[in-house]
Amino acid sequence: MEAAGPMKVVGSRMPPVTPAECRRRALILQRQADRLNPYPKARGFVFRAKSWEQYAEWRKQQDNPRLW
Repeated sequence: MEAAGPMKVVGSRMPPVTPAECRRRALILQRQADRLNPYPKARGFVFRAKSWEQYAEWRKQQDNPRLW
């Protein structure tokens, strides 16, 4: 099948981006997302449960999803 007329072009192609530029943009997006996140960033800690059931109970009690 041949096209009836000229090909329709929507938008334009973005120029290639270097990995360093992608990383810079990702860091900016992450900072913006962290600013909007209602939960504070948790400090590092270790929770030791005696069993998987105890860990599951502890996890259910946490309000901040960043803890797990």
